[in-house]
Amino acid sequence: MSPHDHDSEFRAPCRPSADHTSDGVNRRVFLGVLGGAAAGAASLGMLASLTERAMAENTSSAPAKVRVGKVYFGVAHPGWPMAAVDVKAEWNRVEKELTRVQSNLPDIEFIDCGLVANDAELAQAKEKLREADGILFLQLTMGAGAVLNGLLELNIPTVLFAEPFCGHEWHTIAALQRQGKRIDCWASSKFDDIVPAVRPFRAMRRLKDAKVLYVSQNPADPVYAKRIKDKFGTEIKSLGLEDLEAAYKAIDEKAAQADADQWVRGAEKVVEPNGDDMFKAARMALALEQMVKAERAAAITINCLGMGLPDRGMGYPCLGFARLNSMGSGGICEADLKSTITHLIFNYLVDRPGFVTDPCFDYSNGTIIHAHCVAALKMLGPNGPTHPYILRSHLEDNKSAVLQVKLPVGQKVSMARLIGDDLMLFSTGDAIDSPLVDRGCRSKLAVRVENPAKYLESWACGLHRVVFYGDHTRDIERYCRFMQIRLAREGVDDLRSVPGLTWAPHVHA
Repeated sequence: MSPHDHDSEFRAPCRPSADHTSDGVNRRVFLGVLGGAAAGAASLGMLASLTERAMAENTSSAPAKVRVGKVYFGVAHPGWPMAAVDVKAEWNRVEKELTRVQSNLPDIEFIDCGLVANDAELAQAKEKLREADGILFLQLTMGAGAVLNGLLELNIPTVLFAEPFCGHEWHTIAALQRQGKRIDCWASSKFDDIVPAVRPFRAMRRLKDAKVLYVSQNPADPVYAKRIKDKFGTEIKSLGLEDLEAAYKAIDEKAAQADADQWVRGAEKVVEPNGDDMFKAARMALALEQMVKAERAAAITINCLGMGLPDRGMGYPCLGFARLNSMGSGGICEADLKSTITHLIFNYLVDRPGFVTDPCFDYSNGTIIHAHCVAALKMLGPNGPTHPYILRSHLEDNKSAVLQVKLPVGQKVSMARLIGDDLMLFSTGDAIDSPLVDRGCRSKLAVRVENPAKYLESWACGLHRVVFYGDHTRDIERYCRFMQIRLAREGVDDLRSVPGLTWAPHVHA
């Protein structure tokens, strides 16, 4: 997106120049691959892909454990599930299941509160739980209401995991939620469902520990930064153009060339970028990684179009953003903090990176077409497949190097944006196409939705939305409930009277 508007003229498809091979690969870059192979082997370890290398290096120290209180409830003569229950045997049965499941929760540390069935045991449990990130309440029998209400006094997000026939307390949860209690019920006979049940606790803890780097000519809005810090615990640290330039110049030229070579080796073809474009874009990508690593940051967002980076002898940060997003970190364009925080929430909640986009509409087939020059190569998560890509120039000024990614189709996706600190715009759709055309930003995803006209007629709060693969309705509902964030469904709800939305008659991200 340009800093001002989207009225850039349509450009005809770019054709390879005489400096390109017949399949679109630039000759100077390709020769650099051969000449830099030894340097690449030494500096990159010749790993199979760029994202594998980046993931292996890791940008920060291991995160702190997410501390989840584990509370059991059961009495010997409850009536449900039976007149008499061997509570110890039931406790052992469920504990074995939880032990089995915990291999899928490597970053969760349980605070064992044992069996809590009376006031004295409740008081002891509450003392243990005061520093917990969340509470997992495992109901064995009926009669848990008093203990559950006592735990809710701590105002710690709580999940009631309710097997069928364990009791009737599930039917009180809606009333407790209407009272503003931070509780959710996961009713299931499958104990593997404990893994998604506690996901919001992880997201909340990770946001609390996260730092975002904001790079622009001016600092981030201090009022917004304070609101995010107070709500989520996330720190927003402002850096300037001089910091970015220093990081760029600090990157070893041989390492940058080796990185450029590896981007070329992984591409299906190279269209516009020449050897110098690739070198500068790769050098910038390595600079971003070093900035994130040095600051132990979770994400970085840069005013990439407003600081004249190519005119200052640097490449655009698009390659770096794509790689950070693919490895489980975050790189967001246009100094867009709203999309950055949205990206982090979902990244921690469902382990999927976001595709920040400039959407447009096509009523003829009921789609929203999401487009930008930055898309992750692993939109299904760091351990998912690597998507094919072509190396292109940045669309709107035909400069530097970016990725045109062929994104997966035939899958559900979610679209979201956090507004302020207490309102989440959210919707879902079906990814049906990833067109490789030269109209609009390089990477594109066409998403079919139920009522595109209702989206357009209620569009608010800027242009950008963030796309995540998968239908994450249930996860974001629970997360927003625990964090006391209002959820507004685009294309479904009437948004015209929702407090907190902004309606601007000019184009802005």
